[in-house]
Amino acid sequence: MPEPRPWTLLRTRVERDFRIFKARTLDVTAPRNGAEYVRTVLECPDWVNVIALTTDQRVILVRQFRFGTWSNTLEIPGGMVDPHEDDPQAAAVRELEEETGFVPGSVERLGMSTPNPAIQTNRLHSYLARDCRQVHAGHQDGSEDIEVVLAERKDIGRLVTTGEISHSLVLAAFLFDALGPGALRG
Repeated sequence: MPEPRPWTLLRTRVERDFRIFKARTLDVTAPRNGAEYVRTVLECPDWVNVIALTTDQRVILVRQFRFGTWSNTLEIPGGMVDPHEDDPQAAAVRELEEETGFVPGSVERLGMSTPNPAIQTNRLHSYLARDCRQVHAGHQDGSEDIEVVLAERKDIGRLVTTGEISHSLVLAAFLFDALGPGALRG
């Protein structure tokens, strides 16, 4: 069976700019039947997250409130690649230090994924930071209230299977890490 053909973009318009994403409406034509449809996409900056290991191999996690689920979640440090940043790895190191006060001894790329290609334009870049040491308490944004949690690496599987770690972007990073060197790396 042949691959699906590309759709034709007729018009695009920005409906709202929410700073962290823009809602854009697309008028498109389906390749199979020529029918016109309206689709909405969220134009988002790329994101980063980082599995950070201390010098004694503990995983640096952050617990913070998330409005979508109206609950606290346990995650790895991460955030947006700022408009002036060309290097997602530098953004990952910046986010790690801002949120936790830890700086890495070394960083390696784990992989890249697309958070929700049905409606989002961005990519998630995941990294592994080793030999992290805490140099300060962190410099969180005014809208952040983060608790830093250190977990034993052996406990991550349990935290995932019990649902204590459930954020899909965090799970993607742990999947890349579990697959090991060379597997699915782009």
